[in-house]
Amino acid sequence: MRVELSTSKVENLYRIFVDRIAAGTWPVGEHLPTEFELASELRCGRHTISQAITRLVHEGLVERRRKSGTRVISNTMRSETPNVELDAFAFIYPSDRHEGIWRTVNGFQQAAREAGRRVVTLTMGSDYEKEIELVLRLSEFDVKAAAIYPVIPSPEIQMRLSTLLMKSKFPMVLVDLNLPGLGRPSVVVDNFHAGYSMTRHLLESGLSRVGFLANQSWAPSVMERYRGFLWALEEKGKTVLPGDVLLESEMHPNFENPLNDSTGLTHRYLKKAPGVEGVVCSHDFLAQRLIRAAQSQGLQVPKDLRITGIDDLARNSTEEISLTTYHVPFEALGHQVFETLDVLSHKKDLPELETRVRGEVVIRESA
Repeated sequence: MRVELSTSKVENLYRIFVDRIAAGTWPVGEHLPTEFELASELRCGRHTISQAITRLVHEGLVERRRKSGTRVISNTMRSETPNVELDAFAFIYPSDRHEGIWRTVNGFQQAAREAGRRVVTLTMGSDYEKEIELVLRLSEFDVKAAAIYPVIPSPEIQMRLSTLLMKSKFPMVLVDLNLPGLGRPSVVVDNFHAGYSMTRHLLESGLSRVGFLANQSWAPSVMERYRGFLWALEEKGKTVLPGDVLLESEMHPNFENPLNDSTGLTHRYLKKAPGVEGVVCSHDFLAQRLIRAAQSQGLQVPKDLRITGIDDLARNSTEEISLTTYHVPFEALGHQVFETLDVLSHKKDLPELETRVRGEVVIRESA
């Protein structure tokens, strides 16, 4: 079978799929053939198949699952037009199980309530394909503008998101991510200041040998923290030993158990940097994992090794050793995201494309 081009490939495919669902060829509860199988049957590209299926998802006819495929959930389409004019802002984010993200969303919603603006929140977990799909469908929702807190597990996904943002004309603000050259406004943590401040704290406490540990090291936020670390060392006339820095490129987001160290990164670091006196970790979860790894190897924190994080999450208070860290004002971050989105939705000029939100050092037991 070959699709004839009466209006568009996507429209024709969409109609074919709707007819199959209505006729019971694809009954409710059954899975659709794979995109590869459909592309082969209908003699068209997988991307075109994917776009048609996205329309089915929007109409509430099917649901997509990353591992199990696409399943028919209804044979009745939703109304073509929304019943209520929302005049809302959308916030797309990974998971409210991550405290920092939840606090950011909370700050955003609080600012929206103060302004009398409705908010639509859309979560996608760590499923970056769903994230891409939601961004593609923004114009289908009855919202005026959107804030996006991206999940980017690899440089390849970052490139896909960048390409998508360049093509889209929908008003959007990026949260805690700046992609230079796209012309998209962003609201980010002052990550350079975070890395710089934590390194200064360790150096001013009398340490001479300070290291840096990070995963997802290619991410702009992590590299900014690392640059802050290097700048603080240079200010003090210090040099860093190559073994005292470990920049791991991989990251596997785990919102259910963020302290799980499946890659053994922290143990590898301690083996790589024997004798290091203090370590700046790129985020709190990594710092807590390093504390556990150090203790398992007989090191006392902070007597033998001082460890700091960045974020200041409440979970730190439940650990045996409270974490010295950089407090990120996530609620203020969310509030600023709303303010930026509000300016953007009124088609006003922004003073700067990037807005940085700065935090402060919080001294506890670990350093």
